[in-house]
Amino acid sequence: MKIECRVFKESQGKSEVLVVGCFEENKGHLVRSAVLDRAAKKEIEKALSSKKFEAKADEGFFLPAPFLKSAGSVFVVGLGKKEKYTLERVRRAAAKALSQAKAMRASSMRFDLESFFEKFSLGELAGAAVEGARLAGYRFERYKSKPNSKQTLKEAELVFAGEKNLPVVGKAVREAEIVSEAVCFARDLANEPANVMTPAHLAEAAKKMASANGLACRILGKEEIKRLGMGGVLAVSQGSVNPPRFVILENKVPKRVHPKPLVLVGKGITFDTGGISIKPSNDMDKMKFDMCGAAAVMGAMKAIADLKLPVKVVGLTPLCENMPGSTAQRPGDIIRCLNGKTVEVLNTDAEGRLILADALSYAARYKPMALVDIATLTGACAVTFGDVVSGLMGTDASFLERVRKAGEKAGERFWELPLYEEYGEFIRGTYADIQNISKKSAGTITAGMFLKEFADHASSWAHLDVAGTAWADSAKPLSPVGATGVGVRLFVELVKSYIE
Repeated sequence: MKIECRVFKESQGKSEVLVVGCFEENKGHLVRSAVLDRAAKKEIEKALSSKKFEAKADEGFFLPAPFLKSAGSVFVVGLGKKEKYTLERVRRAAAKALSQAKAMRASSMRFDLESFFEKFSLGELAGAAVEGARLAGYRFERYKSKPNSKQTLKEAELVFAGEKNLPVVGKAVREAEIVSEAVCFARDLANEPANVMTPAHLAEAAKKMASANGLACRILGKEEIKRLGMGGVLAVSQGSVNPPRFVILENKVPKRVHPKPLVLVGKGITFDTGGISIKPSNDMDKMKFDMCGAAAVMGAMKAIADLKLPVKVVGLTPLCENMPGSTAQRPGDIIRCLNGKTVEVLNTDAEGRLILADALSYAARYKPMALVDIATLTGACAVTFGDVVSGLMGTDASFLERVRKAGEKAGERFWELPLYEEYGEFIRGTYADIQNISKKSAGTITAGMFLKEFADHASSWAHLDVAGTAWADSAKPLSPVGATGVGVRLFVELVKSYIE
């Protein structure tokens, strides 16, 4: 599907579907639309007054419009109350409109940006609309002999008034296309089956992406990982025939706005059986998604490079497969991580924090201005927040607020959990410095406390637990079943926040 932005002129001809946004408290809001004629506006007003359509958020109303010169039909999308209006509602409206147009087997769709104009600029609205359409239209059908999706929609137009707005809207559309492509790249990596997406394959995918997008890429193999002393990565991977990899991605920034880099760390367990502490068989197939953190970092690095953002960013992704082979680590084993701290492995299914421990320690060599890790780390986080919100923890209140705001702007919500000192006692080791699971409870928080032991070199550090949001068991407005690509858009917004 081709997406274009255009200044609306009646001479452009008819589109099969015209998409219009409408607030609950309309109050003449549609008057500013140049695309709708008087008859169309009257029909929408009639529907609102009769309560056939109340314009609540995500509500849709279909209006055949043979009287309208610019479109064969109108699809009105509810935006809810103005006071609660967000860019996420625009994304969802675009997603809903795309679904409607596909259901009609339309070949063209026109999105009336003017009707969405409230609180946000036309550029912001255009970017959100493109993201909504692109992310909702994503499908992973590589292994289907007969793909289900039949793409009839060939073109989508974003129309607005005023030639002077064209450069701003055009730039926003281009940036949204880049970010959406990066999210879809991350989804593709995570949706691949584990027999294909091994640590070596994932590392090669990162290398290929880096080459195509102007990123520096270095891949460490098992021997170099061993020489560095990454005991966590080695221990987790030792039960698998697939050796580990450690991927380092860096963008090239001729003129930095900050002397120090932002370092992103992503958990990359390409398949997690739980090891000797094996998981139940039910839903174990979903454990191919245990590398969604690494996929998010790789996707974000792709977008950051393509957008040419003037902030130095480093992406670190430790990649392993956690298997219960004859050489696998055992409950009770003691390992030494890269920063010298020792860990009692009481549960081999708490493996993500072990590889992140080495990656966070490795980040110290960059002397980062800020450090963020993202991981499908704890089932406890999914129990707490479900698939609606991700967990957020860290050491610097102002940085955590920056991360939270970046997520809010991107449409990815995070909620902070405390890292009080008392929780540290829950993971104090009997025979080593610390242990990899809690002695009591608070599974998500104590996992954060564990990681804190290896991020103490950074003045600003945040931990993102996306165990409940990294993949969807049922279709969502912006993604089908499977990997969601959560984290990619947040990271892009986070980097932008340092420029602004």
